[in-house]
Amino acid sequence: MTEKTKSFNSAMLTYFIIVILFVTLRLLSSFGLLSFMGSAGDYVFTIIVQIGLLFCGSVFLYSALKKQKVKRTFGEFGIKKVSWKIVGFSVLLGVVVFFLNMFVSSTFNGLIELFGYEHSSGSAITSYSFSTLIVNVIFTAILPGICEEVAHRGMLLKSLTPLGASKAIWISALFFGLLHLNIEQFFYATIIGLFLGFLTLISNSIIPAMIVHFMNNFLSTYLTFSQVNGLPFGKVVTWVEAVLSSNIFIAIIMTLAIVVILFYLLFLLSRKIASLSLKDDIALMQQEFGKQLLREAYFMDLQNAKNNATDQPQEFGMEALDRLKQFIVIENEAKEQKFVMPKYGKLLLAVTMCLGAIITIFTFVWGVL
Repeated sequence: MTEKTKSFNSAMLTYFIIVILFVTLRLLSSFGLLSFMGSAGDYVFTIIVQIGLLFCGSVFLYSALKKQKVKRTFGEFGIKKVSWKIVGFSVLLGVVVFFLNMFVSSTFNGLIELFGYEHSSGSAITSYSFSTLIVNVIFTAILPGICEEVAHRGMLLKSLTPLGASKAIWISALFFGLLHLNIEQFFYATIIGLFLGFLTLISNSIIPAMIVHFMNNFLSTYLTFSQVNGLPFGKVVTWVEAVLSSNIFIAIIMTLAIVVILFYLLFLLSRKIASLSLKDDIALMQQEFGKQLLREAYFMDLQNAKNNATDQPQEFGMEALDRLKQFIVIENEAKEQKFVMPKYGKLLLAVTMCLGAIITIFTFVWGVL
């Protein structure tokens, strides 16, 4: 079994187990599994799902199935340090994604309403304290931003890349949308998943995707807090929504203008992150390669001293460069080889996706009826 096949099968089995357990917990929760805990039950459920299933399941179960150390799994998932510049641009990118997401979700919700779908109505929020905001940020922004990205852009996306970048992005994004088990969240979650997959591949790290995911969820939570407490951010968004709903012509013009600007910012910021990530990767490669050269040169010097030779270090330098060139050629050839999904992993992928699709479609039918 090749390394790619092993990674693919391990990821599909891990994710299948995660989804089965998640669906089971959702069903038990709907029947009052944690009702004895009152309002704290929702937070306990989130901890179990986010930390227990999505994070620990993805990291530790995947590592166990592949029989490798957790440190290597982190490396496979793209969990690595990034520069503060990348962090800053990722934060800005998260703001852009949030506003784009508002338009995407509003459009999709309007479309499903045409088919008779009625959105679930929650009780109106009359008070929203700062302490409640902090708790909600932890459970709806920080935990999902880390744990959901580890499962989808870490484990799934990376294990699917042998199929090609586009297929890996699409499949991982569909799983991300379906895991929400809700027709209202499926569409925009899938769209965000597509972008986060693209961002992860161009940055060669899931940290930017984590930050963008966090910012999107954080701003959504903060928006509600701002609107309830009459803060500037909430007032501005409410005013824009009122203007857009007052006149269809103005709404179309403003929406098109805002969306074009947001997409342009999305392009600029993504390109900047890709550029910075490439520079960081090259610098890291040069640093690691330089360390290797120094180590080997040191041992070569010892051998030279022993043999009384003076020309070996220079020869080593050329040999090392040749080995590096050969390594790059081998890597390029490996990427060009077509990866065929193993039957076992392919079956798990299909069953998991069908399960998520059935539940998501059921929520739509339930909303229509």
